[in-house]
Amino acid sequence: MLQYETVFIADSTYTDEEIDELIKGYDQVITSAKGKMLKVEKWGKRRLAYAIRRNEEGVYVLMTIECPPSLVKELDRRYRMNDRILRHLVVRVENEAQLGPSPMMKPRPERDELLAEPPLVS
Repeated sequence: MLQYETVFIADSTYTDEEIDELIKGYDQVITSAKGKMLKVEKWGKRRLAYAIRRNEEGVYVLMTIECPPSLVKELDRRYRMNDRILRHLVVRVENEAQLGPSPMMKPRPERDELLAEPPLVS
């Protein structure tokens, strides 16, 4: 079986419970096709670079899955059929997927740290 990473952006009006239900539904589709979900990261609500269907914000979710290639078309179809999914992307992972936290999950530096002057180098 091949490994894939999929990211989707859901409508920002989704609650955490609705996002969990959405993920659970996709998990059922994946397991019914003899695949498995390796990792799920909810990146939360973020501002979009441009408005999509008059939405300025969206809820980002990353899933790392292992499934047969035939399931990718079914996932793509289900993403397109759901009106509250604004955008989605499924890519194949060439090497082993990194199951640790993605860079999006690392803590952001504080605003004061960003504005602090760098040390002088002699």
